[in-house]
Amino acid sequence: MEYRHDFGEWRIGEPKTQSGVRDIPLTQEAIRILKEQKNKIRAMKVIVADFSEQVFLCKDGTPTKNSAYDTKLYYYCDKIGMKHFSMHTLRHTFATRCIEAGMKPKTLQTILGHSNIGITMNLYVHVTDVEKEKEMRNIEDMIKII
Repeated sequence: MEYRHDFGEWRIGEPKTQSGVRDIPLTQEAIRILKEQKNKIRAMKVIVADFSEQVFLCKDGTPTKNSAYDTKLYYYCDKIGMKHFSMHTLRHTFATRCIEAGMKPKTLQTILGHSNIGITMNLYVHVTDVEKEKEMRNIEDMIKII
């Protein structure tokens, strides 16, 4: 679902690729937050009928546009004096943390909806300085054993 500014309307359709059609398991915390959000929506006075099953709506009962999330994020970045980053950056952060936590790359590829493992591993997963140091300590420990 995306808002098409050129036409002033929402487009609801299939994902761009077949790998975009997927089931994504959620953490218990994510489920709790989504249920809480759905309860907030149920309490709204105005909901446009076409969007009654959506989880994230504006006060006028229409879906929240993607740009609104970046706008709010930029506001918080400014508030704490941090460099701006987009919501999409959090997708990269998620990918990096999953690999650091030991998730199998193929599993992450499927969750992210990438058709090619190279996209997942080369564009979305980033190596942090902390992770490099941790891996070097692991090697150091292994060398001491030998």
